Amino acid sequence: PFTRSCLFGWTSTPGLSSALELKLAIGRWLQLAWLLRSRHFRRNLKACGLSPRELMRSMSHSVRYLRQCERRRDPYPVVVVDGFLDGRMMTLVSQSFPGSDDMEDMPVERTRNAMARRNRKLFRLNPESLEGLSVDRAAFWDVFSAFIDLLSPEMMHALPDPAPDMRVESFQSGFKVRKDLWMDRGGFQISPHTDGVQKYATFLLYCSAHPSLEQEGTSVFVPKDNGFRSWNGKQFKFDDFDEVFRAPYRKNLVFGFRKTDNSFHGKYPGEATVEARKTISITVQSKRLFKV
Repeated sequence: PFTRSCLFGWTSTPGLSSALELKLAIGRWLQLAWLLRSRHFRRNLKACGLSPRELMRSMSHSVRYLRQCERRRDPYPVVVVDGFLDGRMMTLVSQSFPGSDDMEDMPVERTRNAMARRNRKLFRLNPESLEGLSVDRAAFWDVFSAFIDLLSPEMMHALPDPAPDMRVESFQSGFKVRKDLWMDRGGFQISPHTDGVQKYATFLLYCSAHPSLEQEGTSVFVPKDNGFRSWNGKQFKFDDFDEVFRAPYRKNLVFGFRKTDNSFHGKYPGEATVEARKTISITVQSKRLFKV
């Protein structure tokens, strides 16, 4: 079994400067105030049973947990946030998660991995997909999407800075956030890769609670060929890498990492389990290279 204590040296997130904390908070509350001026957004809040005060409380909870999370800079910037959402928001996620009939098979333009296309269902959090859900579910996911947009700057700041020798995408073009819902069945796997060149960072929020899934989290890999790098997201053989950490697949835990030329991660072949592996994928992408 893989444990954090023996394989991965973690540190708590150092405090942000007072000036940066203030800047992030002002930006977040200004965006929320703008959202609350929208009749459509207020109607969706009401439809999913949330008040503006509850939304602000949920946001404060997530900010606090992001600032207290465990982080690691080596072999590349990684964070683990256990308890990312407050109880109310996590309950709504669980209640509103689409069934497999509402989801599409993973399309080839997203991945050429045959095991992913066969064993992963996808629901894109966009207006077109939401039209196919019930009114209350669509309302919640519209609110949740905005909630993540509001938190995304704080999520990026939770990640350690990459080492100077790591290649990363420039922030000059600005960023945009893509949110997807995944449902994986036993047999899903994806071999070590660094992710697409359009990404700044990826955050995976685990949403299933069955004990059989504990060992089904995402793995951090290092190449056996010391110094090997890859920028384009190509997938490589498991045998050419060592696993140095595996995130515990635990409900309401976020595993996040910065996309670099050595951000090798993947998922060993899954076991047949009682419950599907439900995950919310949050990718922060370059506006210039954004992929839907």
